[in-house]
Amino acid sequence: MQWFKHSSDARNSLKLRKVRRKYGADGYAIYWFCLEAIAYEVDKDNLTFDLKEDAETIAFELSIQEKRVEEIMHYLVETGLFESSQGVITCLKLAERLDKSMTNSPKMRAWLDSKSVMTCADDVMTCAELDKNRLDQNRLDQNRLDNKPVKSNKPDRAPSIDYEAVKTVWNETMVNSPKVSKLNEKRKRLVKRLFNDNSLTIEKFRNYLLYVTNTESWKWCFEVSTGANGVKYGARPFEYFLKEDTFLRAKEEI
Repeated sequence: MQWFKHSSDARNSLKLRKVRRKYGADGYAIYWFCLEAIAYEVDKDNLTFDLKEDAETIAFELSIQEKRVEEIMHYLVETGLFESSQGVITCLKLAERLDKSMTNSPKMRAWLDSKSVMTCADDVMTCAELDKNRLDQNRLDQNRLDNKPVKSNKPDRAPSIDYEAVKTVWNETMVNSPKVSKLNEKRKRLVKRLFNDNSLTIEKFRNYLLYVTNTESWKWCFEVSTGANGVKYGARPFEYFLKEDTFLRAKEEI
C-alpha cells in the first residue's frame, strides 16, 4: 500500500502525547516509522498488518539505541497503539484507515467491501479495542479472496526444519558475520517463518547466503559503520538475514 490516511491532529491523541512525554521525539518517530513499515507491506496477498522490521533494523534506520527501541516498542504495545502476539507486532486498527481509493486491485476492493471494522473516538489507529481474533479473521478473509477453503485455526503441518543444519550452513558460509553458537526459540521462530513462507530448503538457504557473501552490493552488510549519533554498528547478525525483506531483496536480484 503506497499511502494511508493520516489525521492532521494525530499528535493530539492522548496516547501519542503520553509517548512523547515519556520518550520525546524518539517515541514519536518510532511509532510513525513502524506504522509506515506495516502499511508498506499491505496488499491483496498480505492483510495481516504485522511489522516485519525488528528492533535492530529500526535502531539502525533511526539512529537510536537498540535497547531504547525495544523499550519504546514495549510501551507502544502497553498503551494500545500496537499489539503483540507470539513475538509479532501488529496494528490491526490500520485496516480502518483503508478505502477503495487506495487500491485498484479487485481482490483488495472486495475485501474492503466485506471487512468489518470498529470505530473508536479520540484514537490514533490504536488496536486495544479490536477483538483479539481480528488477525485470524483477516487471514481467513484473505483465503476467501484467493478462493481457498477456509481453514481452521489449527496450524498447517509444515516440513520439519533441521535447525542444526541451518546453524552449520550459516557458520560455514557467513565467515565475515558473527558466528551462531545456538538457535534459541526466538531464532527458531525466525528460521521457521522464513523457510515456510518462502518454501526454502537447506540448499536454497545456502545459495542465498552464498549470494550475499559474494556480491559486491552486499559488502556493506559485513562492514563496521557509524550512525548519525556516533553509535558503531558491526556486521549484520544472523537475525538480519532472516528478515523477509532482506531475503526478498536478494531473491529479486538473483
